[in-house]
Amino acid sequence: MHFQRITLGAALLCTVAAIPCSELGFVASETDLMQGIVDSPYDPFDPQGRWEVVKANDCLVRFHTYDAGQDPHSARVTETRWAATPSAVRHTMNHYGGSPGNIMLWLPLTSKAFQYANILPRFISNDHEQVTGQSSIRRERTVLSIILPSGKAKLTEVGPSAPEQEESNENIIQAQSVGAHGVKGTISTDDYAYSHTLIAQYLMRSINWVQLDAYFRRIPEPALPYAWIAAEKANPNECVIIDFRDFISFKIRI
Repeated sequence: MHFQRITLGAALLCTVAAIPCSELGFVASETDLMQGIVDSPYDPFDPQGRWEVVKANDCLVRFHTYDAGQDPHSARVTETRWAATPSAVRHTMNHYGGSPGNIMLWLPLTSKAFQYANILPRFISNDHEQVTGQSSIRRERTVLSIILPSGKAKLTEVGPSAPEQEESNENIIQAQSVGAHGVKGTISTDDYAYSHTLIAQYLMRSINWVQLDAYFRRIPEPALPYAWIAAEKANPNECVIIDFRDFISFKIRI
């Protein structure tokens, strides 16, 4: 995204193998957004071996809202072993408000996930399905835990079990409509990256601004130079760029 800041640490690029997003001038936390922010001198899509770039639609995401005054890092998902079962997935989908036996579910990183997290509105355009946001997710205090493609490849998707006799399937249909599912397998802490809903909101606004300008200037398919998020990995000295440029589901069509 285009809200970025410059720091002197970038001068060390040639000698440092792992570099924090902040030293590259990339905004990677909600705190960065509140400080003096200008353009970074680096092209996020041209890492030259200095940072990782992955496509958004190859990732999974989970949203955790933290309490006011709480350290956002405490809301990050760090588990490496996952053992979802169909029955546990179904139980969780039927008890989204919280219940003993609930497990963590994951969503594909799509526009529906952003609608679910109240980053995007329920209605985007006639080209997008309407999705009602989760009322418990507070946009100003929510961490995105992202499973990168390296981790997703190690996991098996687990869907819900069949309904019991006369059991309602309404909640299951709603959860599956946004792609919610459990996962099974073992990943590494290196397979995670983290961001914040405020950053995701700025991302979507950036895309919207570019597309509005293109609409009024009659540009049929505008470039999206700011369609990215700089996410911090488990090692805070490692940065990964989540690339949203060619993911049509994220484009807010006019």
